[in-house]
Amino acid sequence: MPDYVTDTELKEEYGGEDGDYDGILLCGLKERILSSDRDKILIVLHTSTSHGPLYSKKYPPRFEVFTPVCESVEASDDDIEGLINAYDNSIVYTDYLLNEIISTLKELDSFHSTVIYVSDHGESLGENGLYMHGVPVKMAPKEQYEIPFIVWTSDDFRQLKPLEEASQHQVFHSVLNFLSFDSPVYDPEMSIFE
Repeated sequence: MPDYVTDTELKEEYGGEDGDYDGILLCGLKERILSSDRDKILIVLHTSTSHGPLYSKKYPPRFEVFTPVCESVEASDDDIEGLINAYDNSIVYTDYLLNEIISTLKELDSFHSTVIYVSDHGESLGENGLYMHGVPVKMAPKEQYEIPFIVWTSDDFRQLKPLEEASQHQVFHSVLNFLSFDSPVYDPEMSIFE
């Protein structure tokens, strides 16, 4: 199996309804893990599910539970409810994807597994007349920089530290810790794991 697979390659191999959405990342995931002869596997799934501006095109129609939705890239105060509904639907789809990933890893109970889900930024949905992201941190509303950081572990192999909050800066050190990699750049204080 290749070490790097693009969405285009996954679409060619699997297609289906999820071929146009991030669900394509789930196709063959279990088989790729099982076919590896390595004792440590790091898989990075890069999603775009809740990244604007056109949130309504980031999920399959069956995930449209909040309506009406904004179908335009021109977000405005005139359709803030539709924009929020489309964004919320993208979050419903993200929840589904995370559940599917965790369910797959639960089936592979002979592995010590973890899922770390973290966003690169938040999104403004009209607060103070702002949309999407990109405002400098010193001026940005919390919606743009307070991001989800979700962690699931399969067993007691690694315990989480009792943290009130975490940041993207901790992901690198946490991955090194979880995989038991020894490196001079590893800072145990930056790991979310004990």
